[in-house]
Amino acid sequence: MSKKTDFYPSAGLNCAITSTSGSFDPQLPLGKEAGTALHSSGEGIVPPGIMMLEGGKMRLNFMAGTARSVTAELHRSTYELEKGADGLWTAVVDGGDGGFCPVTFFVDGVEVLNPLAPIGFGASRPINYADIPQEDNDFFLCKDVPHGSVTQEFYASKTTGTVKSCLVYTPAGYMKEASGEYPVLYLQHGHGENEQCWVHQGKANFILDNLTAEGKMTPCVVVMNNGMVQKEEDGLRVLDPERIEQLLLTDCIPFIESRYRVKTGKWSRAMAGLSMGSMQTSAVTLSHPDMFGYAGVFSGFVSPRKSRFEGRDFLKALDDKEKFQRDFKVFFRGCGVDDGVAIEAFRADSAMFAEKGLAPDQCPAHIEATYPGEHEWNVWRKCLRDFAQLIFK
Repeated sequence: MSKKTDFYPSAGLNCAITSTSGSFDPQLPLGKEAGTALHSSGEGIVPPGIMMLEGGKMRLNFMAGTARSVTAELHRSTYELEKGADGLWTAVVDGGDGGFCPVTFFVDGVEVLNPLAPIGFGASRPINYADIPQEDNDFFLCKDVPHGSVTQEFYASKTTGTVKSCLVYTPAGYMKEASGEYPVLYLQHGHGENEQCWVHQGKANFILDNLTAEGKMTPCVVVMNNGMVQKEEDGLRVLDPERIEQLLLTDCIPFIESRYRVKTGKWSRAMAGLSMGSMQTSAVTLSHPDMFGYAGVFSGFVSPRKSRFEGRDFLKALDDKEKFQRDFKVFFRGCGVDDGVAIEAFRADSAMFAEKGLAPDQCPAHIEATYPGEHEWNVWRKCLRDFAQLIFK
């Protein structure tokens, strides 16, 4: 069999691209070799579920010998995979602009997780996705710089009456040091995601490693909680994302400040989030300006939305321009220009800020940014990159 292939070997891809929530190393099928062949019959070679090709294209692969049809959805398009003699279904598709791209597979019309493709978490369930290399975007890749650590912590929550989990990023050097305190960023995900997503899909740790190594940001600790806070109601488990406020203030922040070498003043504490996490960030920071001096609203919302935080008066914090400018050194708002979920709310919030004399040209603390893209990790990664360079100065 010819060894020539248009596939870039995994060893040639950055580990920020190949690592997933399930495995850091590229996946190797149990008891088999992983190869780039289109047909594994008689060879024992199983190709990955998604293969990167030249020119931003991908080859999708799905092993389903008895299936009648296999399709895949990405970029709002549906692709029919063709079946080979060995039961391997394949299709070559365009990766669009590259970057993070959810891919949904259907076998005989039923959504099925492809076990040989990267697996992440979104829409409250495991998902397949591709992370397509982009020549002009390497800020989130794993580079030859000092790396921080990501630790999973467990703490007792009085708010929920359960044990909660959070991921904590500490910058390079923290583990070796015996002294020295750091500011803290509390970073939230979006609806249907969890505390793992900013690391495994957002690549937050690599973004911060690179910025720190380049001297572009103040090194800080980053705490990532699950904002999909649950509660029991009439014997059912239901979602109550507004409880992240109590979870942070009552449980998580005291835990972090008792366990990590962190500064505790408001000018050493920031909060940011994407989508649902942006609404949580707005409500928490505007309600508690004594606790947070920096806020990051990514693809998101300042005004209450979809019955969340309605009836709360935190928007009154915008009525006093002078006090707002004393309370916040940075209030950052970013959104994708093609974001069908958030862009209209983003523009409405911009108009609200302007009406109160808080437009960016009137209020230095208020910063607006837009990016190419939709409601997606390609935008949120850039939001974090830009926000991190503004805080704790």
